[in-house]
Amino acid sequence: MLWSDEDECFIATLPEWQNARTHGATLEEAAKNARQVLEMLIASAQRHGERIPPAARRLSGNLRLRLPVLLHGRLAREAEREGVSLNQWIVSKLAG
Repeated sequence: MLWSDEDECFIATLPEWQNARTHGATLEEAAKNARQVLEMLIASAQRHGERIPPAARRLSGNLRLRLPVLLHGRLAREAEREGVSLNQWIVSKLAG
């Protein structure tokens, strides 16, 4: 997900689905909207006997990651300063 200064919202893109896009005022809202769009696209593909892209079937959006304790601490402090969860902070840094 990427922040759009022009639209003043987060944009979520589903590349496996011809770059279908949705948006949200927050990362959480954009992610929720993307999940809903993905569910609708999968349901529509199943109804019409269309191919479901492999990535859409196996990616959960969950990722377990081991990182050095010092890096973990630094990221946690940055997230706290920004007033967001560590997860949200990491996602925004990866997307940005």
